[in-house]
Formats: sequence, structure tokens, C-alpha cells
Amino acid sequence: MHEVILNGRPKPVAATYDELSRAQLLRLVPILFGAYTDRHRQRIELLTVLLGVSLPLVLRFTPVQLLEIFWLTDFLLAEELVFTRQLLPVVRAIWYRRRLHGPADGLAGVQFLEFVFADSYFMAYAQGQAETWLDHLVATLYRPQRRPYRPHAADYGGDRRQDFNPALIEARVPEVARLPLAEKLAIYLWYRGCRRALELRYPRVFTPANEQQAQAPGGWDYVLREMSGAAFGSFAETGRQKTGQLLSKMEDDARRAEELKRQAEMQKNN
Repeated sequence: MHEVILNGRPKPVAATYDELSRAQLLRLVPILFGAYTDRHRQRIELLTVLLGVSLPLVLRFTPVQLLEIFWLTDFLLAEELVFTRQLLPVVRAIWYRRRLHGPADGLAGVQFLEFVFADSYFMAYAQGQAETWLDHLVATLYRPQRRPYRPHAADYGGDRRQDFNPALIEARVPEVARLPLAEKLAIYLWYRGCRRALELRYPRVFTPANEQQAQAPGGWDYVLREMSGAAFGSFAETGRQKTGQLLSKMEDDARRAEELKRQAEMQKNN
């Protein structure tokens, strides 16, 4: 958190996405995704949310005062944001009684097959901005509560959601389409931030070549095929592995391959 003096009093101000509240995030999203031609005006409106003050009050700031605090909005406009805290764990669409539950912080518990589908929809929306892909992304990640839901049972796996079944995504899309656009864009932003955290944690997996492959038809399917077998079992069993476990294995394999290559080059030069 940052601290600024407002009206003579210290005021905490979020310094990262993870320090935002749900209400702040939902107010920020329309500004972040708005069609602004004037970045100065966009920063002013972002400040109203971060500082929790009205727009007329911020507009009374002098140009010098604004320049002194505009940096508070830098993290909101960064291209490579890291955002892992789950601020929308539950959503519910208008006219639908049931709630849809999302993954935990940092996509914890997300199965790799689920990640494969979610990432393909994320890429499709990022490239074309068609809302149907945004709906598919949310419908992949957000699902009804599992039955029975027994969080204190010995066999509880830690995921409140129904098990992932790609055949049921399309059935949830009409329901997700009823959600406010701000909520769906907030989920997209959170997924983008979680994905960036994975890129930083597993740099040998998220290489430019692999990223290009992930954007091609089939996306991460090739990883499922490559990783199926001795390490994680059948294709279906590999798809049910937690994303973090599978990416860790890929990172370790890539690190070992680099070391073997380095040793081979040293022997060749000696």
C-alpha cells in the first residue's frame, strides 16, 4: 500500500491489483477498458477510484498536484500486470438462481485440461475482442458448487466447483452472457494477471516459441500429448493434473535439458 495525505490526513492507496477491493476493481474496469483518446482524463478517473473521492474534487487539483500523484495509477495501466488475488470468487447472473464459483487465488486447483480450454478462449478474446470468447472463458472457469460439498471431509480436494467437463461449457455460456460486462472483464483481467504470474514462475515453459504454439489451433493440446505417459498417466489422467504440477514438471525438464546441453558443449570445447 501507498500512503498519501488527503485533506491533511494520511490515506492508504492500493499499490498493486492484489490490494484492490472487489468494489474498486469493478469500478476501475469500465475506465481501464474504456475508449479513451485522452490518457490524462483516464488517469484522473482512475484516481477517483483509488483515492475514493469524487471526480469534481480531483478536477479541483492543480496541474502540479495531479502530476505529483499520477504515478499512483501506473500499475493499473501496465501491460504486464501480475494479479493473483481472487476478488470475484462467486458470481450470479440475472434471472439465474444458482451461483457460479471461480478458482482460488492464482488459479490454484485448476486442472491442466481446464487451463487448456481457458487459455484458448483467453487468447481468442485478446486477439478479437468478441464477447462470445469472453463468455466462454468465464464459463470454463466458473462452475456450480459440487454436490455433495463437504469441505471438511478427508477426501475433499480443495476445489468448491464441480469437476471440469468441457462438454458442459456451452450450456453455461447463455448464463454467463447475462453477467454484467464489468464482472466478466474483471475476470479476464484477473486471468491475465494470473497467467503473467505463471509466465514469471515458469520462464522455460512460457518461451516465445511455446507461446506462439499456444496461440495456434489446438493451443496447449500438444503439451497434453507430450506429457501423457509415464509421468502423469494416460491423456485423460494428465488432463486432470493440477496446472502448477504439470508446469513444474515441464520447467524441471527444460532446466535439465539446458544443463545437459551446457555440459555437452563444455566437453566439446575441451
